[in-house]
Amino acid sequence: MFTTIGHGTVKRRLKMVLDTGATYCMIPWYVAEELGYKPAIIKESIAVHTANGQIHVPMLSVESILVLGKHVKNCEVLIHDLPETSRVDGLIGLSFLKKCKVSIDFRKGVLEFE
Repeated sequence: MFTTIGHGTVKRRLKMVLDTGATYCMIPWYVAEELGYKPAIIKESIAVHTANGQIHVPMLSVESILVLGKHVKNCEVLIHDLPETSRVDGLIGLSFLKKCKVSIDFRKGVLEFE
C-alpha cells in the first residue's frame, strides 16, 4: 500500500507493507534525511533482530503518516533500510495501527481504518 510520510511541508510517498507483527513502523534512511531528520545523530535506538543478528537502529517520531485515508500524527518509526529484494520501502507496524481501529476481512479482501 502507498503511504505518505510528512515533516513540515516536505512529504514523501512510500510503498509500505502492513506488518501486524512489527512493533514499530520502519522507513529507510534516505527518506528520514529527505524529511529533514538526521538519523546518524539520533540518540534513541532500538535493538532489532535481523537474519544477520541483532542490530541497533535509530527511532524517532515523525510528524505525520497517512495510510488509506487515516492520518496519524507523531508516530514512532525505526530508521532502517529493508533489503532491495523486499520490493517495499518500509513497514506499517503497531506504532501506527494501535492508534486506529483496524478491520480486516480476508474473505472479501478488505482492509479498513477508522
